[in-house]
Amino acid sequence: MARLFLGMCATGAVLMLALEGSAAAVPFARPDAHRGAALRDVRLGGVPAGKMHNFFRARMLDKTAQRDVFGEARSAFRDRDDDEKAVLPDRKMGGIWRGEFWGKLMLGTARVADYLQDPALTKFVKEECHRMIALQDPDGYLGSYADKENVWIPESAKPAMRAAYGWNTVWNLWNRKYAIWAMLMAYRTTGDRAILASTERQMDQWIEMMHRLGLPLFVTGQPEKVGLPSMSILKPLLMLYAETGKKTYLDYAKEMLPDWDRADGACPNFFRNADRADALHTWYPNPSRWAKSYEMMSCLDGLLEYTRLTGDARALETVRKIYDNLLRTELNVLGDVGYVDQFYGAATQPNASTEVCDTIHWIRLNYDLYLITGEAKYVNAIEYTYHNAFLAGVFRDGTWGAREVRSHGRHIARFGQSGMRFQHCCVNNMPRTFMDIAQLGAVREGEAVRVNLYAPFTAGFADAEVTLTGDFPIADKVTAKFAVKRPTTVKFRLPPWSKRTTFAVLPAGKPVVPPAGDWYETQVPAGVTVIKVAFDMAPRLEHSGRAACDDLTDYRFRRWNADGRDARRLYRTTPAARLFRGPLLLAKSKNVNDTADDILLADLNGGDWSVTLRPFTDFRVMGAWEATFTRGDEKFAVSVCDFPSAGDELLPDGADYFSIFF
Repeated sequence: MARLFLGMCATGAVLMLALEGSAAAVPFARPDAHRGAALRDVRLGGVPAGKMHNFFRARMLDKTAQRDVFGEARSAFRDRDDDEKAVLPDRKMGGIWRGEFWGKLMLGTARVADYLQDPALTKFVKEECHRMIALQDPDGYLGSYADKENVWIPESAKPAMRAAYGWNTVWNLWNRKYAIWAMLMAYRTTGDRAILASTERQMDQWIEMMHRLGLPLFVTGQPEKVGLPSMSILKPLLMLYAETGKKTYLDYAKEMLPDWDRADGACPNFFRNADRADALHTWYPNPSRWAKSYEMMSCLDGLLEYTRLTGDARALETVRKIYDNLLRTELNVLGDVGYVDQFYGAATQPNASTEVCDTIHWIRLNYDLYLITGEAKYVNAIEYTYHNAFLAGVFRDGTWGAREVRSHGRHIARFGQSGMRFQHCCVNNMPRTFMDIAQLGAVREGEAVRVNLYAPFTAGFADAEVTLTGDFPIADKVTAKFAVKRPTTVKFRLPPWSKRTTFAVLPAGKPVVPPAGDWYETQVPAGVTVIKVAFDMAPRLEHSGRAACDDLTDYRFRRWNADGRDARRLYRTTPAARLFRGPLLLAKSKNVNDTADDILLADLNGGDWSVTLRPFTDFRVMGAWEATFTRGDEKFAVSVCDFPSAGDELLPDGADYFSIFF
């Protein structure tokens, strides 16, 4: 942060190395259009950052958590019995995914250690990786399956396995991907060459084994998921290539891509299907079997890494086109894509039930698309998703989070997964998004500085520091301070939800209203300049054109109802209106003393109602307002709060009920 501006060494190369996906031994063939500051030189502030730090303390910094949470996750690699779980009794075929948890934990923890610059946490990252290295086989294998070659299900075994267990599942390579990725990030944080060497041995063993078995990744893992979990190795594989320059890794990546460009049209065939106008989930039958959201988005993000390292324009355009398809057909009412962990035309559904892992990867996909292209629409999507679907899923005390964030009723949490007590895929993934947001707040575009997000943060570069203060997204004003060594172009993103955004140089500058567009560009002189930014946060009542629910989404809503209450009573069968203020969804909630009748009542859709908001203070939520609705002589009022605060804790007897519908 300021220490960079005050003259400590921080070359552009160092800044690049701090970015996930950056090049070390191999330069990008297509450099990113924008680059964030190093994690160690950014800080998040405000209420959302308070929730973040609660999570860090409870899951990473606490010594008991380090012992219990990491120790339990590491035990999957010690016991190596994932392939003996949920499989046919007479043979090791299939298995579960306990081996993913350590990698997800470490992937986030390594980045948080870099962010906090906490010597104790960095020391823990190094020591924990060495505890894992002690479990690595001489040939390089490090996994949670006793049979390291158990990576696919032969056709002959599929019918019996499905009859016995209802699914065909092998997560061996998926689990290993996370260990490889996490140890690479741990190396970048610690600089410990032994960790990098372990990572290379893991990847080398993977490639040698798959070549020896004659198995393309396309046929591995769960047959229904068409190799997507295994093929999501593409991103960390290419990051490892960038770090080491080992051509073997790039060659292996190139082996994978023809299976997404097949003449026989085999699912999902990203390259040849990208130009299709029909919704992604309709491309092949039974989307519940293959259209798994975050595994697919992980593969798309891998294609973006391929673009960076090879300059392959077709890979980028394929991702952009599929992204646009998802934005059109899968964007749910909370700002995420998909419905309960799969693509199923969520844009048509009045309800939303969205897995937090999907939210994390949707944000990440937008993040990388923005860095590569510089297009504001990707930041617009991140702002909406982060301030609503994501923050609602992180519980306020930091000890846990939701498996599913819902539009109403209550969020769904699963305490423990795959037989473990302290692990859950979504919870273990959450720190990654906070770190992405930290690096996105302000970025460099050549010599210019772009301000992308408006929640409080500080970002330091070699010759500039940017600080945003204010109570955004509750307050409608923020203050941006620029400390720069030379005259600098500054570009502010113009949020599409603000019809009139003004900029005034303090102390006495006249407010400027920029023309419509994505960015407001201005110049700041050398030294310190302070600019006040004011947004239009007038309430917006948006009416839904979504269809009535269908049988599958109704089933999935009821299936995942965790508390045994009558889910159908909470499930909407018709569209309803939603209320926004700035980037925030607003919700009725028991946290602002709304009754069950208030919460469940939702019949304004399509009506000619106007709405006003009067703020009041309630310390149980981030922001609270009395919403008054008027239509002719009709008038009624109800208390509302920000959606992230409406249900971000589990309370007894329905005390955590909420609804975004009006």
